[in-house]
Amino acid sequence: MNPSSVASALSHVFDPELGIDVVSLGLVYSIDCVANDMTVAMTTTSASCPMGPAILQDAAVILHRAFPGATVSVEFTDEPAWHPDMLSQQARSILGLPMTA
Repeated sequence: MNPSSVASALSHVFDPELGIDVVSLGLVYSIDCVANDMTVAMTTTSASCPMGPAILQDAAVILHRAFPGATVSVEFTDEPAWHPDMLSQQARSILGLPMTA
């Protein structure tokens, strides 16, 4: 288990309103893996996102399935606040936003 494999698993968690995965949206702020323990810090696109708790719960479920026996902690953070600059190029394209350099 390493941050890359955790991010890969998290790419199967989608924001239900946008239909884009949380990694491409830039909602995953950090992934820490030590032995069989992982801690993921995530945010939502807005502090008042009604789907926020469900997205974090989905992330925990996906990680438990992908890494059976691992200790999984998915934590919400709103620092720094999410901004569209955090979108991947693919997410920008899906949303019809201009590409960044």
